[in-house]
Amino acid sequence: MSSTTTTSDSTLIVPSLRPLYPIGIPSKFSPEGVVQRFPGNTTLCHIPANSRLFRGLRAVYASLESHPTLSKKIHLLPQASWHMTTLDGVREQESVGKEKQPLADCTVEFARRLRQLGLELEKEGLAPPYRMRVRGFDKCVLGVGLEIEGATVQEERRMRQLRDKLADTLGFRAPNHDTYGFHITIAYLMRHIDGEDRQELNRVLSQHLPAVQQEFDLGAVEFCTFENMYAFPRQFYLGEKE
Repeated sequence: MSSTTTTSDSTLIVPSLRPLYPIGIPSKFSPEGVVQRFPGNTTLCHIPANSRLFRGLRAVYASLESHPTLSKKIHLLPQASWHMTTLDGVREQESVGKEKQPLADCTVEFARRLRQLGLELEKEGLAPPYRMRVRGFDKCVLGVGLEIEGATVQEERRMRQLRDKLADTLGFRAPNHDTYGFHITIAYLMRHIDGEDRQELNRVLSQHLPAVQQEFDLGAVEFCTFENMYAFPRQFYLGEKE
């Protein structure tokens, strides 16, 4: 959907080319909110269910779920799926290297490489726990979630080194590898949220900021597969013995 903005004398300024739906629609969810098949593999750290952060996020979840208008424009993710991605793997439709490789074969190869890497993380100073902190809520372009970073300058540097090591092990780096922002997503946008609804979303989130703006620990990186955005089954922890 596009529109054109003009001045009072009808001079053309800028065409608006915003897509009809937010990012992730219809690839991950249909416009009606039905979860779609979107298989792939990834490395991540799930948010511990017994952490103070998890409890704070549950309160955000409850407020959004019960909201009369915002709840109709977002799709909340299952709480057990909440995680921080350390390095994206690949999706079924993507290429690996110079040739396309079946996702199942790619997953087997990644698993082999990551099991070997896991044994090296401690001696390289990249073993868990990972001490993180919440910067605040994200810009709510793709969904609703938190922007996070290493709790100290040194820990942020260590997390970036961990990403580099994972990328070198898997054999590829995304174009945004160096600028990637760590985050936790708890909901996807089903519709663009503007105007009064955007103000209301900001109000709701600001109420919960004190409960989530904190430091927290993450455990070992997990190699996971997924069929959709509802669950990320762990294949193994990096560093665990077979």
